[in-house]
Amino acid sequence: MIAAVMNFTDQERTVIVVVIEPENLQRMSTGDPATLETESLGGILPPVLYPNNYAVLIAYEQDEVELYKKARENPVALLQYLERGRRFLPGDGTENAFKVPKPWKNS
Repeated sequence: MIAAVMNFTDQERTVIVVVIEPENLQRMSTGDPATLETESLGGILPPVLYPNNYAVLIAYEQDEVELYKKARENPVALLQYLERGRRFLPGDGTENAFKVPKPWKNS
């Protein structure tokens, strides 16, 4: 599982990214939930910079090699990879949906 906090200073927005991998999904299907905690509680997530303006992106990825390759490249490459098949359906609230900013600005 990949979990990250990305703060976008140009939009004053935070995106919490959670990528579930096959073994995570297998464990969750048996009633074993995943818990993500902040660093202050002993977890891995740093504090969000914009707690009143954040989004949570949850993705599932089977191709672990490609997933970690994109994660090592840069945050934009990872987000673009995770959103490669994104479709908006009527009623999804597309007007407020997070969009990967270009050029990338991250704090």
